[in-house]
Amino acid sequence: MNDFLDTELNTDRCRLRPWRMEDIPLISPVANTKEISWNTSFRFPHPFDEAAAERLVYWSRNGAGEDKWQFAVLIDGKLAGGCGTIRGTDVEAHTARMGYWIAPAHWGQGLATEVVGELVRFMRDRTAVEQLTATCFGWNPASRRVLDKTGFRQEGLRQGVVRKWGKLTDLWIYGLLL
Repeated sequence: MNDFLDTELNTDRCRLRPWRMEDIPLISPVANTKEISWNTSFRFPHPFDEAAAERLVYWSRNGAGEDKWQFAVLIDGKLAGGCGTIRGTDVEAHTARMGYWIAPAHWGQGLATEVVGELVRFMRDRTAVEQLTATCFGWNPASRRVLDKTGFRQEGLRQGVVRKWGKLTDLWIYGLLL
């Protein structure tokens, strides 16, 4: 775990590094939007207050570098989002589930594609994980484009299984062999 906590990944525009305790007060001002929460599971609440930020950081550090690889995404030293993977369990321990979120101020600029591409490279080059899985909601075609651009392939579609805030949509399932 110690080696992972010192990890720093750099792309053309951003830096990815594991979440730190000092990030807690910085997360809520960026993450507390309905736009982000709308496209994520209920584990990413709205409102996203400081208590939610504290849970995120503590959770991300428990098993860091072993079963979780969770990163803050920074642009010019300022928080712009988060991304990461969680190892599968039992017969799926060689796989990981991937997720990401980007602050709406950075949407439509290719940042998510850059971040996911770097996360994929990290997982391929520095872990024993052999396959990544990602899902996205039917009302989020931008996320599907990010996954397509970073080499993921659609493996399934579960119709009408996502119910969020009274609305139903499909769940798109993507996979990538590393």
